[in-house]
Amino acid sequence: MKSSLLGWSAWTPGVSTPAEWQAWAKGMLAIADAPDAPPVDFIPAMQRRRLSRLSRLSLAAAYACAGDKHTLPTVFASRHGEIHRTLGLLADLARNEPLSPMAFSLSVHNTAAGLYSITTGNTAPSTAIAAGRDTLPMAMIEATGQLQHHDEVMVVYAEEPLPAEYQAFADNDNSALLGLAFRLGRPGTGRDWQLQRTARNVITTESAGLMLARWLSGEESGWLLQGERHHWDWSWA
Repeated sequence: MKSSLLGWSAWTPGVSTPAEWQAWAKGMLAIADAPDAPPVDFIPAMQRRRLSRLSRLSLAAAYACAGDKHTLPTVFASRHGEIHRTLGLLADLARNEPLSPMAFSLSVHNTAAGLYSITTGNTAPSTAIAAGRDTLPMAMIEATGQLQHHDEVMVVYAEEPLPAEYQAFADNDNSALLGLAFRLGRPGTGRDWQLQRTARNVITTESAGLMLARWLSGEESGWLLQGERHHWDWSWA
């Protein structure tokens, strides 16, 4: 499965510019301890105060990657979605307290996609993806399929640590705070890359998003990702 990379952007504490990502990939810059969410001053204050950390990560990456192209079809992906907000709702139910309508409406998996559409006026098609350890490859597959009908598609991927109550169930590095977005075009329109299943057995513990950012910032020809049902080979075509 082949497409072209037209541009990308990512944010993690202390690393956000292309030069900083390159330095991080070479081991010359460490991810910082703070802040735990990017500034999103481009969002009106009334809406900004309602954003979760995950939504801030998603929107910061999306805005930086899209530039002035806020009419692109989008694929938003996150393995666990708004689990922190959902856990709060479950706690309210356990205490027999009424649920906040606002918290409930912002707890769905397509929260970031909806907020991006509202704040930018983007009415193009949008999809929200969650597929366990295969979330990032599945988002790539969905975007490639949309390229059959559109010239460009933007993928937005976000990660944050699980709540303390679920930490014991984490099956890989669960410390990443990351918002990452990339624009895809049809083959031949940018730097061609490809994603394919591989029979090679691989065990990966670093977050999928950080692995992709490391590859995009470095000089390696490809990288392997461990999924739940398949293993994945990403390479420049």
